Amino acid sequence: MVRLVLGLVVLLSAGASAQTVVSGTVTDARTGGVLIGAAVYAPTLDRGAVTNAYGHYSLPLPADSVALVVSSVGYQPREVESADAEGGRLNVALVPADLGEVVVEADGAGAARPEETPQMGTVALSGRDVQALPALLGEADVLKAVQLLPGVRAGQEGTAGLYVRGGSPDQTLVLLDGTPLYNAAHLFGFLSTFNADAVSRVELTKGAYPARFGGRLASVLDVRLRDGDFERRRVRGQVGLLSTTVLAEGPVVPGQASLLVSGRRTHVNLLARPFIDRANEDAMARNDATLDPRLSFYDLNAKLSWRPADRDRVYLSVYRGGDAFGFTAVDPEVACTGGDCATTGVENVTGGALDWGSLTGSVRATRVLSPRVFGALTLTASDYRFDVEVTSDEGRNGPSPVAAAALYRSGIRDLSARLDLDIAAGATHTLRVGAAVTRHRFSPGALALLGDEAATGVPTDTTLGGGASDGIQGVLYVDDTWRLGPLTLGLGVHGALYASGRYRYPSVEPRIAASLRVLPRVALKASAAVTQQPVHLLTTGAGIGLPADLWVPADSVGPERGTQVALGLAGSSPSGRTTWSLEGYWRDMRGLVAYRDGAAFTTPFDDWQELVVTGEGRSRGLEALVEHRTDRLTTWLAYTLAKTDRRFDAIADGAWFPYRYDRRHDVSAVAVLRLGRVDASVAAVYGTGDAVTLPAATYDATFLSSGSIGYWTQSVPASASEVAYGPRNGNRLPAYSRLDLGLTVHIQRGDRPHAVALNVYNALNRKNPFTTLLDERTDPETGEVRQQLVGIALFPVLPSLSYRFGF
Repeated sequence: MVRLVLGLVVLLSAGASAQTVVSGTVTDARTGGVLIGAAVYAPTLDRGAVTNAYGHYSLPLPADSVALVVSSVGYQPREVESADAEGGRLNVALVPADLGEVVVEADGAGAARPEETPQMGTVALSGRDVQALPALLGEADVLKAVQLLPGVRAGQEGTAGLYVRGGSPDQTLVLLDGTPLYNAAHLFGFLSTFNADAVSRVELTKGAYPARFGGRLASVLDVRLRDGDFERRRVRGQVGLLSTTVLAEGPVVPGQASLLVSGRRTHVNLLARPFIDRANEDAMARNDATLDPRLSFYDLNAKLSWRPADRDRVYLSVYRGGDAFGFTAVDPEVACTGGDCATTGVENVTGGALDWGSLTGSVRATRVLSPRVFGALTLTASDYRFDVEVTSDEGRNGPSPVAAAALYRSGIRDLSARLDLDIAAGATHTLRVGAAVTRHRFSPGALALLGDEAATGVPTDTTLGGGASDGIQGVLYVDDTWRLGPLTLGLGVHGALYASGRYRYPSVEPRIAASLRVLPRVALKASAAVTQQPVHLLTTGAGIGLPADLWVPADSVGPERGTQVALGLAGSSPSGRTTWSLEGYWRDMRGLVAYRDGAAFTTPFDDWQELVVTGEGRSRGLEALVEHRTDRLTTWLAYTLAKTDRRFDAIADGAWFPYRYDRRHDVSAVAVLRLGRVDASVAAVYGTGDAVTLPAATYDATFLSSGSIGYWTQSVPASASEVAYGPRNGNRLPAYSRLDLGLTVHIQRGDRPHAVALNVYNALNRKNPFTTLLDERTDPETGEVRQQLVGIALFPVLPSLSYRFGF
């Protein structure tokens, strides 16, 4: 492979002998951390480069000295000369804009203009962007910020699931410092696992994503943690209604090595405990059952960054996060004598616990092999698991207690090695080539039943299912960005081979993107991609990472496959402060997997493949995004017009039906204003109603049921009210709308920053249905009992206050 790469470099750089290559790293002048997505631009040549995930750039230039403008969003641009490079290396440190009294505006907003790159459907947010947005209960959330972008929506209100261009959450590859995360949500999906204060950059790529990515159908969400401060030690944190967050960073070896550690833990139990205790005291006074719920989550991030030499970098990243939910219900037995009732001391106790979480780690080593070639070697490991436990202790403290328990466990574990090379092959060519191998270990679920066999009929230890399986995936890819005057091409191939047991699934996935400059600031864009996904997510809920979700391999069922094409326009204003894009897309999905009707994750089968059906999907839509950024104001307006359908042979008689989260129109508007020590923000969203299956009629049904007549047991007539449902997802819920507000006041005491943040979620108190229930209502005039569909709203207006500190 090395010889092939060198041959390509020689071939593509032929005739470039009169040129030199300037390469280097762009960093934050205050902390020393690298800047991802910074632009290095030569105005006289109309040529530039963008720093990669490690802050590195390579730019072929004429041998003569050339003026370069280096810029990044939120930083003061800086002009340098290529002649300042020493040995081809030119490192540039940018000063944050909030440190300078005067900010000199360069020609460009600090990142690559959308008309300059062939890639479509890519939007990037900084950690600062995420923190500036209004937050649910004061918790700045990466995934909820992404949901405000076009083509992305949440599953249910307040949840952190990502449904991108009609795809399900498993069709988005979520990466944390290059390591896949199989569950990126806390608190039953209402919060993401990312600490916004530790995040450097979030990049979402929809559609024909670059060939270096693979394994998912819809999109890639690449989250990068920032480096710790190389110059000074700092601590910052936040205390809010839901959790407390603390981040510490500083140099291990000043200027050479830094460490960043952040942690978050909920204190919901502490706040709720007085109310729970009071309710249980009242229940015990009435001899009623008591309930003791428990809910907690935590996450921990650590990143060590080391610079052994100017051309070398080493990174060690670790993430650990988890959730726990449990309850204990105690129902005392009561004996009554002469009208006086008292507990007997015998109790019926029921308990349950859900525990799920992830552990990931990565080691990354990078080296500038030459001014033209940058290499990165990455080793990653991830482990996602969830456990469910239900216990029963009937007649505790009595003469004949009966105890039983059911334990369920599932998970997925990955080990991966990866090599990536970025090559500045010539003035018009930028190559990216690489290889990767990943070992998956799937545990689709084991159900263990424990109990007293004599009393329950269940053997002391019975295990159902639990067969683990392995999958191996190998990947080779090449990406070539080729500039031909006004036309820029992105040509790539992602080749993969997935093997699981006796099954082999090879794939050759072409990726094509093109950008044609039709006006000085406007480009016509087109893209097409073929993708394959060798893992499936089985879910009976909203697909947001609850313990009813199972990750399973592509064995006899086969992988999911998809095709996507897109066409659009993109451009920017002369200053670069305003950018816009308009894209139309069409997606075709095959090999989609869903549970059969009536099946669930606890169904005691050895083979999960007996529980599923396969089908197909299609999605098409139009997306528009306008974004404006200045030093004080950040705004964007996003609109999505979309339609998504599914079809399964064993569902709805094999007919096409709307996807559960199909929504025709989505609009979001965001504005963040910074005025000295005060930041104000507003986010407004509107969406037409979700697709839902609703009852069409109710009727009285008569059937045979097991009953007793005298000493005989036989089938006897019985009747019940039954519900007849309409077409699958054939109805629509009411439109969804929400207005969120945020206000942050910064207080500076010496070198110790403090801030108080007020957030108001759903400021207009809109009652948006979270779910629907069929309820019996009595007509007050006639006394007739009728079944009525009732919408349940989850979040009313929710104000919250949080305090941030630092030293």
